[in-house]
Amino acid sequence: MKTCNHILLVEDDEDIREQMSNILTDEGYNVSATENGQLALDFLNSCAPDNLPGCIILDLMMPVMTGKQFLDISLNHDTYKTIPIVVATAKGSAKEEFFDLPDHVEKVKKPMDIDELLRVIEAHCGKPTTR
Repeated sequence: MKTCNHILLVEDDEDIREQMSNILTDEGYNVSATENGQLALDFLNSCAPDNLPGCIILDLMMPVMTGKQFLDISLNHDTYKTIPIVVATAKGSAKEEFFDLPDHVEKVKKPMDIDELLRVIEAHCGKPTTR
């Protein structure tokens, strides 16, 4: 498993985005945050291939481009389709709603249990290396 420090957080709620960014930063991750799927896609498109995030935390219900729309695009993109994604949703089960998700796409329910979120991130990315 590769170890990655960089996480892309895609969350439209400013308070949640800030709180999660602070928690993940305190855990040793470098966090880039956007407020919708379109901005997340723009961010990925601006990254050099060797500087892509090691994990994406993705809200489903967002304006401009929803998490579902972002998933549809990223999972079919040659460069982005293998980036681990943690889907955060208050609506039902993401695995039930999106029946054909690959193994590197996980789901956590909102409100999020931070310990659960960190376990899921570590399962895909390992613990962050020292800064």
